[in-house]
Amino acid sequence: MIRDIPEDAEAIDVCKAVEEMINESEERGELRMLVKQVRKGRITIEQAAENANMSVEQFKRVIDDTPLQAV
Repeated sequence: MIRDIPEDAEAIDVCKAVEEMINESEERGELRMLVKQVRKGRITIEQAAENANMSVEQFKRVIDDTPLQAV
């Protein structure tokens, strides 16, 4: 069945969408690793925040939002 696509429909670049999903996943993984390192006392919150290009306050929120079983 062929359907007409409305002219005002938004085009989706599937390759770009997949690339963005991969990048977001990698970012979350990197943040989890930094949280893990802070929790184990291997790096300071300040070092982790700097590595994540965040303020210390922002990184503290990431720590608070990351469940223990996720790291």
